[in-house]
Amino acid sequence: MKNSIELRKQLKAVETEMTSLLDVAKTEDRNLNDIEQTDFDTKFEKVEALKRSIESAEKVEAFEARQAANTGVSVPSISTGKTEKYSLLGHIEAVRKGKVEGIFAEAQAQGEKELREAGVAINSNAAYIPSDYARAFSVTGDSGAKGGNTVATETTGIIESLFEGSLLDKLGATKMLGLVGNVNMPKGGKVVSTWESENSAVAASDHNLGVIALSPNRLATRMIVSNQLLVQTSGSVESYLRKEIEKSIQKALDEKYIANLLAASDTQSLVMGTNGAALTVAKVQEFLELAGKAEADLSVGKYLINYDIWSALKALPKASGSDKFMLENGLIDGVDYVVSNRVPANLVKGTGTDLSAMAFGDFSTAIVAGWGAIEILVDPYTASGTGQTILNLGSYFSLSDSHFEGKAVAKDIIA
Repeated sequence: MKNSIELRKQLKAVETEMTSLLDVAKTEDRNLNDIEQTDFDTKFEKVEALKRSIESAEKVEAFEARQAANTGVSVPSISTGKTEKYSLLGHIEAVRKGKVEGIFAEAQAQGEKELREAGVAINSNAAYIPSDYARAFSVTGDSGAKGGNTVATETTGIIESLFEGSLLDKLGATKMLGLVGNVNMPKGGKVVSTWESENSAVAASDHNLGVIALSPNRLATRMIVSNQLLVQTSGSVESYLRKEIEKSIQKALDEKYIANLLAASDTQSLVMGTNGAALTVAKVQEFLELAGKAEADLSVGKYLINYDIWSALKALPKASGSDKFMLENGLIDGVDYVVSNRVPANLVKGTGTDLSAMAFGDFSTAIVAGWGAIEILVDPYTASGTGQTILNLGSYFSLSDSHFEGKAVAKDIIA
């Protein structure tokens, strides 16, 4: 009986043959001829049969592993698609060598499917990392007399990991990942309730529905890595590459949301002065006043500041001569805040330069929309003379906010 990994290899080979048949017809702008159609149908039936065989094989393998663990009987290591250990480095290297097999082929197929459903064209020279890929299983035996315990280790996918510690995560932004196609989110207007007598007519109120349009935008990332790095199997190297990708995308998403926030026309504008001005206690409290009047939920509101403002608030007394300051004990005047270098400190107004931005509001209305997999286009040629490979990464996101009007924003603070 063949194991599931061998069956998966057969499945991949047959699917590749089917794709080639279709590609020829598409290139020649025609339908399959009778011979090709018969061949395609035969292969289709073979694919379906292989899928059933894979499912059966995996059930048998899982049962044998459980029995070995329960009875103490040692069995050979299981080599299946379920127990292969996924590696980002291994996936990229497989694409670089043009030999994508096993668990890498599984990840590739899933990633390609996600992006096709999102309307993104597929490139044969790219590695596709599914948005939620978490298959990193290994099989080992005990060092003692009893062996054969199956040890499963799962790791989070890259896109899921993006928001562990990102500014948007700290703000409590809403994440919508794994989207398919364009998404239009309805945004409701206000509904008015009025007290009326028993038989009086109720005045109609308009409930206008707006739309928040979300569509995939390509976020391009370029990395140059040595070929020696790509062939490493060290977990620390794998972790390094993942984190470099994550940090780059995190930064770009954070900066884009803040740029959208500062450019939005419907936020509550807080004006400091003709050429900018320093913060006062009254101005800090005005942020809450403006957001509150816009009916934002102040109980979950946060200030968003940069480190220049952080220093200024640490030195701003709550009252003249007081030893209490606006920022102390991890709060701004008793209210939570998030500080980040992503908040600009180089704005210009009138003759004022190097001015800072600051905002307050309920940031759970911020929206991070993501479509499908990360695409890693592997270019082993351009920098081959220096023993390097260029990785051009593409990920697909959209940043918005369902209630910009609930944010109070200043863009002219001298800090």
